[in-house]
Amino acid sequence: MAGLFGTSGIRGVYGKEVSPALAMRVGNACGKKGGKLVIARDARATSPVLSDALSSGAMLAGANVVDIGLAPTPLLAYAASREKCGGAMITASHNPPEYNGIKLFSQGMEFTREQEADVEAALSCKEDAVAWNEVGQKETRDYSSEYIHFLLSQVDTASIAGRKPRVLVDAGNAAASLAAPALLRAAGCEVVELNCSEPGKPVRDLEPKADTLTAASEAVRKNKCDLGIAFDGDGDRAIGMDELGRVLALDVQLSIFCEHFLKKKKGAVVSTVEASLCVKETVEKAGGKLAITPVGSLHVAKQVKEKRAVFGGEPCGEYVFPSSTPCADGCLAALVLVEIFCTRGKLSALSDAVRTYPIERRKYKCAGKSKEKIMAALEKSLAFPGATLSTIDGLRYDFSDGWLLVRPSGTEPAMRLTCECREKKKLDETVAAAEKAVLAAIG
Repeated sequence: MAGLFGTSGIRGVYGKEVSPALAMRVGNACGKKGGKLVIARDARATSPVLSDALSSGAMLAGANVVDIGLAPTPLLAYAASREKCGGAMITASHNPPEYNGIKLFSQGMEFTREQEADVEAALSCKEDAVAWNEVGQKETRDYSSEYIHFLLSQVDTASIAGRKPRVLVDAGNAAASLAAPALLRAAGCEVVELNCSEPGKPVRDLEPKADTLTAASEAVRKNKCDLGIAFDGDGDRAIGMDELGRVLALDVQLSIFCEHFLKKKKGAVVSTVEASLCVKETVEKAGGKLAITPVGSLHVAKQVKEKRAVFGGEPCGEYVFPSSTPCADGCLAALVLVEIFCTRGKLSALSDAVRTYPIERRKYKCAGKSKEKIMAALEKSLAFPGATLSTIDGLRYDFSDGWLLVRPSGTEPAMRLTCECREKKKLDETVAAAEKAVLAAIG
């Protein structure tokens, strides 16, 4: 079972890496006699059976289960925080429909690596099984109204209600299909729904980005919306579109959020080794200090708490808010994006004001078990004289005029390469040299 957890929980193809038997074992490892576990699921076809299996494992160990049904991951985290207990989310986030997985929480925060290691160790032991009269019980509960009320307390609802913006919501018929439109309507928005009416029937890639949101972009323009918001498979990511239907570049969107919170309060902002030059420049210009962590919202959330940061986010659309549950929350991010529009103006103007540089992101398939060997080879073969090397997550080389990051994906059998330079020529040269080394290491 070693290496079961990746950057964001357990994830893999259903029937291969992830199965009901595994879910039952994980539930059993997380269940404690007399304890409690909150469980939710995304809209994938395999999520109900995995949810039931995990529930059974937990109850077998004597834990009581609170099943909140179909819900975005941040709602599960909120419910687990309110119940002051563990939580389990059945999801594979933005991965294709044939994938699924399990993300574990402790009172609202993702499991630490140490907690994940304890679960892995428990999986290799005999199952816990209490006596017939000590078996845990399951109840269903709806936390959506309480969650919406809580999120509304985090933003300037007066400005939103006064402006009454028209917002396009594309939930991809996934986990946020019910919660996101309800939240924005409660805030005073006029909501135009796209891919929200049939949860579980995916009509687009569950990873929202420019080339998968063409229908949403067109709907923003057609319906004359003030902005659009799209969610990933489990609702912990939110991607914005301006009034012209343009999907915001994720580095630019992160910069807009950083500036927004630094205008309210000066302090630290947390991001990851994938943070671009525009994020760093925006934070410094706004009087903040950028703290860097490994990739993963768990690391961001921990640093936000430890540094008492004003905000934390990754350039993938995942954001952590210090006054909210300590996890990435796409629903709150959507609400904040609406607040930004209502208090600061059109997203097109805000995004155009962020200075950007040529950037390239590439992905190379590889065998999952070969990642460590590939990274060891790259550490020897990649050489950039004069560059500063950071190894907190993969290999990041910082130059005077740009940077390069090569790291193993924590959610897919792949290597990721990201490079950004102030000049296109330098970008092309650096990417070519790095790609050659990566392909040679993969073999």
